[in-house]
Amino acid sequence: MMLVCPGLASAAHPPHHPASLQIFHPIATSSDPETSTNVRLSLLFGRSGHIHGFDASAVASVTGGDFTGLQLTGLYSRIEGSFEGVSFNFGVQNHLAPATGIQFAGLANFHQDFFAGAQLAGSLNYTRKGFVGAQFSGLMNLNDGYGGYLQVSSVANVNVKAFGGVQIAAIMNFAGEETFGTQIAVLNYAGQMEGAQIGLVNMSEEMSGLQIGVVNISHRFEGLPVGVVNITDDSKLQGLAYGSNLSLYNVGARTVVNKWSSILSLGYSDQSSYAVNAGFIGWHFGRQFSVGEKAALTLDAGYLHIIPKDYDDPAINDNPHFAMQMRLFAYYGLGKTVALVAGGGFSTIFSEYTTHARSQTEGHVFGGISLF
Repeated sequence: MMLVCPGLASAAHPPHHPASLQIFHPIATSSDPETSTNVRLSLLFGRSGHIHGFDASAVASVTGGDFTGLQLTGLYSRIEGSFEGVSFNFGVQNHLAPATGIQFAGLANFHQDFFAGAQLAGSLNYTRKGFVGAQFSGLMNLNDGYGGYLQVSSVANVNVKAFGGVQIAAIMNFAGEETFGTQIAVLNYAGQMEGAQIGLVNMSEEMSGLQIGVVNISHRFEGLPVGVVNITDDSKLQGLAYGSNLSLYNVGARTVVNKWSSILSLGYSDQSSYAVNAGFIGWHFGRQFSVGEKAALTLDAGYLHIIPKDYDDPAINDNPHFAMQMRLFAYYGLGKTVALVAGGGFSTIFSEYTTHARSQTEGHVFGGISLF
């Protein structure tokens, strides 16, 4: 004959009620916090064990076990077991175990384990052990584990470990380890990345792919850096001083990464009109080709913003206008620090920044020196 202790049987099999009505636990139809149920309705604070079905809590609730189904909560929800389903919360959701599904929170979603699915929060989505799916937040998405595939926020996305997918933020994207995919923000940072970074400032330890920005910085880079300033451990920085038949006096800074050339320049004195006091701001980007040890050819395209001085003569364009250029030029080294620069191409000058602007195309020649 086998004797069963009632206390052990109760502990092994917590009570189950198909429905639980609660005002403020333990004021409820089922006061035992371990009670499992299919439907829980609570006014101020509800507490139950496992829930498989539907839960609606006006203010706050705690689920001590697993949850499967649909949950609606006013301010705060805590689920200590696993979660599978859909939840809506106007405040904060806090999950301690793995979760799968769709979650909407007015303030924040907190996950102490792994999450798979979609999260939408007014301020913050946080996962401790990683996520797979999509995160959308009003302020920040923060993941301490491995992540993929989409993070979108108005301020920042932070992924501490490896990430695969797309990060889009208004201010910053951060991926601390291996990253495969795309980052789009004002500031992007990745440890080791294969893919694309698009922003004002892009930074990485090791980058393979495409960088598009104003400033691109990497210790080691393989691919195409499209930026005003591109800096790597192996990049070259050169100073330029030259004159041309469009702008008489010019100075510039040139960086070369993987034989991709980027030149930022300032100029003065427009030689194509009587606006001799005009100023120029330009950027040219192209490809460099080595010709022996001392010489190199560069083919590039560029844009010049032209700022003339105000004139009384209406025949002179006194509004800011611009020019587009194609150039082929040569470098010839005279030593370790100085090289001659000379080349030509053509310039198309547009009279103003409108669709009705008149244009004029003319030949372009220039020459000067480069300081390494």
